[in-house]
Amino acid sequence: MPLSRRRFFKIWAGSIAAVAVADKVLALTALQPVIEAGNPFGDCPDRSWERVYHDQYRYDSSFTWVCSPNDTHACRIRAFVRNGVVMRVEQNYDHQTYEGLYGNRGTFARNPRMCLKGFTFHRRVYGPYRLKGPLMRKGWKEWMDAGSPDLTPETI
Repeated sequence: MPLSRRRFFKIWAGSIAAVAVADKVLALTALQPVIEAGNPFGDCPDRSWERVYHDQYRYDSSFTWVCSPNDTHACRIRAFVRNGVVMRVEQNYDHQTYEGLYGNRGTFARNPRMCLKGFTFHRRVYGPYRLKGPLMRKGWKEWMDAGSPDLTPETI
C-alpha cells in the first residue's frame, strides 16, 4: 500500500503527540519528594565574608566630570572616590538636563551615554604607564636658553 503525504504527516504528528504525552506522564511519576534542607547559612560559623561583599561599592565621595578622550561626545560621568582614589565610574544619566552654548538640549533618548574609553579612563590615570610629569623635547631647554634663535641651515 503506497503511503500518501497526508497519511505520512498524520502518522508523524500522532507519534510526536504520543511521545510528548508519555514524556509528561512518565516525568510526573518519576519525581521524588522535596527534602527540607533548611537555611544553609544558618549554621555558618564565620560570616565575616559578608562585610567584604556589602562594602565593595561603598564610597566616600563622588563627583561628575566631562570625559572627552579624543572624541566629540563630551559625556558626563560620575566618579566614586574611596580613600582619595577613584574606584569606579558610571554614566550620569542626566544628558537631558544640560545644554550647549547655543541653548541646544539633549533628550532622554541619548541616555546612557558613555563609551569604553570613559569606563576605563580611571585605570589610565592610576596605571603603571601613566605620565608622572611634563614631557620636554630633548634640546628644547637649550634652545630656549639660547634665546630661541631662528632655525637656519647652520643650526639644524
